[in-house]
Amino acid sequence: MRHLGWARLLARATVVALTLAGGVVALPTVAGAAEPAVTSKYVPLAPTRILDTRVGLGAPLARPAAGALVEVQITGRGGVPETGVAAVALNVVVTNPRQLGYVQALPTGRGTPGASSNINVFYPGQTASNLITVPVGDGGSISLYDVAGGDLVVDVSGYFAHTAQSADGRYHALSPVRVVDSRDRTGLPALTPPPGPTAPPYPGDVYNCGDFSTWAAANAAFWEYYPHYGDVFRLDGNNDLIPCESLSGKPSSPQPPPAPPGPPPFDPNPRPAPAETLTVQLTGRGGVPSSDVSSVAMTVTATQSRSAGFIQVIPTGGGTPLGTTSNVNLTSAGQTVANLVVVPLGAGGNVSFYTSSGAHVIVDVVGYFTDQNATASSTGLFVPVTPGRLLDSRTGPAPAGGSQAALSPSGQLGVPTSGVSAVFVNATATQTTGAGYLQLFPEGRGVAGASSSVNFTGAGETVANASIGALGDGDRVTLYTSTRAHMLVDVLGYFTSESSVDPVLEGLQVRGAGEPSVTYDRATWNHWTDADGDCQDTRAEVLIAESTGPVVLTADGCSVVSGTWVDPFSGLTWHQASDLDIDHLVPLKNAHDSGAWSWGATTKETYANDLTNPDALVAVEDGLNQSKGSRGPDEWKPPAEDAWCGYATAWATVKQDSALTVTQSELDALETMLATC
Repeated sequence: MRHLGWARLLARATVVALTLAGGVVALPTVAGAAEPAVTSKYVPLAPTRILDTRVGLGAPLARPAAGALVEVQITGRGGVPETGVAAVALNVVVTNPRQLGYVQALPTGRGTPGASSNINVFYPGQTASNLITVPVGDGGSISLYDVAGGDLVVDVSGYFAHTAQSADGRYHALSPVRVVDSRDRTGLPALTPPPGPTAPPYPGDVYNCGDFSTWAAANAAFWEYYPHYGDVFRLDGNNDLIPCESLSGKPSSPQPPPAPPGPPPFDPNPRPAPAETLTVQLTGRGGVPSSDVSSVAMTVTATQSRSAGFIQVIPTGGGTPLGTTSNVNLTSAGQTVANLVVVPLGAGGNVSFYTSSGAHVIVDVVGYFTDQNATASSTGLFVPVTPGRLLDSRTGPAPAGGSQAALSPSGQLGVPTSGVSAVFVNATATQTTGAGYLQLFPEGRGVAGASSSVNFTGAGETVANASIGALGDGDRVTLYTSTRAHMLVDVLGYFTSESSVDPVLEGLQVRGAGEPSVTYDRATWNHWTDADGDCQDTRAEVLIAESTGPVVLTADGCSVVSGTWVDPFSGLTWHQASDLDIDHLVPLKNAHDSGAWSWGATTKETYANDLTNPDALVAVEDGLNQSKGSRGPDEWKPPAEDAWCGYATAWATVKQDSALTVTQSELDALETMLATC
């Protein structure tokens, strides 16, 4: 017996309406709520080193071999509790690599080594770092897959704790704003020039030439005061700058003393000195409020480095000693390196930037996390996903300098179609053609070139950096490259927002444009079978189930001749079975393009004859069915607008039940149709 779907329910409702009131009854909605994601809040910690293979901290004192899998205990260390931890935020450094390669972080006992990368090593002797957010695995630990075979250093800066609602630890995404740039003192106090030479006290007219035994003594007294007060002693009677010409030994020309060495040229924007600390107030700036903030997320860039070294970012007045952790690592002089940093606020909302070897510091704020004084909510919570690639420009020519790519993460790679404020990504520039940078900003809400996310200093580099991209217009994020380079973006998780999309669509996954590599062949979809062996095939079963009155069968009882059917697409009533087709609500060709190309023959046959899913097969007038063909709702909609709500709901339900994807235009059309519900 086939269950009643939306078309069958519509038919019955229409009959009742015509009988009782002659009005129009709206289509019933089939609920399709998606299972909620597991959300978590961020708990900031004072940066603490928990692994350093160079000194035997957290692991044996030995440089890991190339391809080693290094397990790092997370829970119970560095302020991370023993239980209740979903994921951890770490700054991971690889240094002294044995070979070119990469480092991948994954939860111990889960994930596949080699399936992704977090830090890339592209030249010998490189020191590279990245902020990594990774779920904790077996035993509360993570594993670092060290393909480069370098020493590993890990500083923990916070963790994510499971919660459905919270006041603290909720992320507020911002359009990136530059709040510090030591190259022009942005965000730093202006420097004043040092005072010039101090004039001696005014002596008055206390000397004459007879007071000096030698001309040299008279000349010295004259020039000591002349630059400041002129000939205060009236020793130069003819104004030729030769005093006391009556004394022996006078020269024929003025003899001023050598000028004392002056102060060095004043630089109003000096590069920070080695071991210098810059202290910056972040609250009340760049979109960060003055209160209810626990920590700030920012891209920190070191540039014009004096030598190898690092930048350390810590809360001002906190307990982390200078030089004991690092956030941005530099291998040599002249480098430009960026890293994402999430740091708790210190006294007065201040953060300190320690430069070990001296380098200019640039800070772009991208968002902040709330503290316990904020209002409790479910927005801004973090959901990790299995890392997946959102963009890889290497499928075509390298984007030219000045290019922008609009990325739509919604509905892809575990990111829901709505309810997302920002995505946590790892962005990579590769096959670079010169110095430049990548910039991530919300679509329609940022200015290209106003901030940076990934920095590279020459041709042939591969540089990755974590970033948090706020979603802008159309729930998109823009990736800009200043210089021709290939761009890669991997999604690692997302932050929640209030959902603005019908919950029916929550579970749908959006795919990219283009046809699958496997060609569609209708002959591979065996349809209109007699699964229960009663001689009535799938077509007959649907006609019998959807008739609102008794049906007339052929003499052998196997086929349907007549009955009463209300076409759900048009609302018209039909009595002859020959006027009707059985429509696959999601056509076979559309299913093929949406992922069914990978199905086997049995799965295809089950889908083509699905009598268990009440929305899969619908009896409709043959002309309308042929008009629809294999088109989706972005290209074809039922002519009766009253049918749009039920049609879109049923379409989304079938797609979700069969794990089929949708295109972005298809999703947009479904949203339009559901607005009529």
